[in-house]
Amino acid sequence: MAAATQASLLVPLPEGERSEAPLIALLAAILAIAVSCGDAAAQLRVVSYNVAQLRGDAGALQAVFAEMAFDESRGFALAPAAIALQEVRAVDRPVIEALVAASIPAAYATATFTTSPGEDASGGAQMLLYRVDRLQEIASSHVDLPTGGGRNSDRWRLRLVGYDDPRAALWIYGVHLKAGSTASDVMQRLTGAQLLLANAAALPAGAHVIFAGDMNFSANSEPGYQAFIAAGPAQATDPLGSGPWGGPLEALKHTQSPRDIQSDGLIGGGMDDRFDFQLLGAEVVDQEGIFLMPGTYRALGNDGLHFNQAINAGNNFYFPGDVARSNALADALFDASDHIPVVADYTVPAIMSAAIIEEFGAVIQGATFGVPVFVANIADVLVPAAADVLTFSAQGFGDLFGVVPGAVAATGAPATVHVPLDTSTVGFVQGLVQVTSPSEAVQNPSFLFASSGMVLRPSLASLDLREVVTVREFEFTVPAGTGTATLEIPIHNFGFDAQQALLDVDAATGLAAPIAVGLPLPREIGAEPGLLRFEVDRAAAPGVYGAAVTITCSDEDLPGETTTLLGALLTVAIVEEMGILGDLDGNGIVDGADLGLLLSAWGPCTGCAADLNDDGVVNGSDLGILLGAWQ
Repeated sequence: MAAATQASLLVPLPEGERSEAPLIALLAAILAIAVSCGDAAAQLRVVSYNVAQLRGDAGALQAVFAEMAFDESRGFALAPAAIALQEVRAVDRPVIEALVAASIPAAYATATFTTSPGEDASGGAQMLLYRVDRLQEIASSHVDLPTGGGRNSDRWRLRLVGYDDPRAALWIYGVHLKAGSTASDVMQRLTGAQLLLANAAALPAGAHVIFAGDMNFSANSEPGYQAFIAAGPAQATDPLGSGPWGGPLEALKHTQSPRDIQSDGLIGGGMDDRFDFQLLGAEVVDQEGIFLMPGTYRALGNDGLHFNQAINAGNNFYFPGDVARSNALADALFDASDHIPVVADYTVPAIMSAAIIEEFGAVIQGATFGVPVFVANIADVLVPAAADVLTFSAQGFGDLFGVVPGAVAATGAPATVHVPLDTSTVGFVQGLVQVTSPSEAVQNPSFLFASSGMVLRPSLASLDLREVVTVREFEFTVPAGTGTATLEIPIHNFGFDAQQALLDVDAATGLAAPIAVGLPLPREIGAEPGLLRFEVDRAAAPGVYGAAVTITCSDEDLPGETTTLLGALLTVAIVEEMGILGDLDGNGIVDGADLGLLLSAWGPCTGCAADLNDDGVVNGSDLGILLGAWQ
């Protein structure tokens, strides 16, 4: 992936944010966008079909081509990525191209096509159509191989679109070996098989080889078939096993003939032969990169219930629960050719996408913390099993360390691994993370990211500004009355600076009526103290109330946060409310208004409010008391 694309996946932490949590959903969304915008190859359906020089009905052949794409009998429908055809004459090519274009909703090109009048007269040549959005032919790799019967087998090399690794390619051999049952025919098939195997043995290491076509083998004991599956540098595997395929118990394997009558040059005889194959090289069965999806190899339309019969005799049950559709396909197969297609689905290599938080914020010294790395397998497939599982590792450098492995299937959520951070030293920390994948032919096998942040000292809770005090007594006096009185004690984050965590008060316990904790509790205490409030119910009976309060403090919400306990010994005295001597009008202060009231009551005045010394007369003594309380 280009450096610019990598950089776009680096997500800086928002200004002032010290937590990774708000970014998890954002990173997942970024990887989801990468999936939706991917232009890489989807899973691969490969079909082999002998079209018998188009001697069958064209409309029926078009219907068969359509079902190659819409066949979901193995769990999903998929337009073939490659269609290998046998018995194609030069005159047949444009007709086939038109039929495929009319029946399959995908754009196809024809790979290098070679024939001659002699080959046309010997049954026809091999033809390959491929989806241009999935595959690209490397035309220089095409060869014709004379494998007997007057016709050539063709070798095509098709690179998967969206992949750079040379192993992300198929080497498809389009094969039509000599027909017939004489000893000479058998030997020509053996010679042809040996030529194909010798050619495949000379391919580059890691080549994904499929031998696809009409082999005309009469039984598994035939030497040509045995040559394919024998040990050797190009040994092939038969997806249906190398055992016998004759008889009704093996009917699902049969591909010829879907007809019980011979007409228009199409051979009859019913479904009792297995002439058509996709034989697979070792790299296509190794469960890495491109390989056959288990359970997807089948003969299109063969329900296994028509041994030695026409494929459309009675009802056909190929599509589970849909007899009408099965019967329609069987009728089309009967009319289209004297063979039926072999269909198989193959995986594609993984495609790696990765992202990391560029600035992970802050953590507490000594925390066990890893920088999260998000890795997705964005291979564009219909089902997870259609792409190779992405295996990967994330390795840290600098203040990041260790190697963390992981694996993730396609179509699912990204995998998250955490690369450990060295949190032993306070201050700025930074490192690199390299994400690499050893998966076969993986696209984007490596990413390199930088990440940085801060390691902070733990906060230091104190009940004093000048030194660390964890226990202190506090005494308060509250006048009796109605409502509540608010008391405050300061909570300090002792020695705070930019390399120390903020302090949160999480709880204050040990209180009982008439004292309760006031909310909200102070949080993010830095250089300035936070005020812990207590509410006192003034309606409680006058008296002295005590409480041993446990104050639970912690660092701000960061990885590795620590907890500290403080003890506050509260003594709260609730006393009867006393009026202010000299406040004759009861407004809470002694001022000119009170002086006026005193002067107006001058003289004998037993029991009046202006008689401040209770001697029965308002005189100079009372005036002196009032002036002494003047506010």
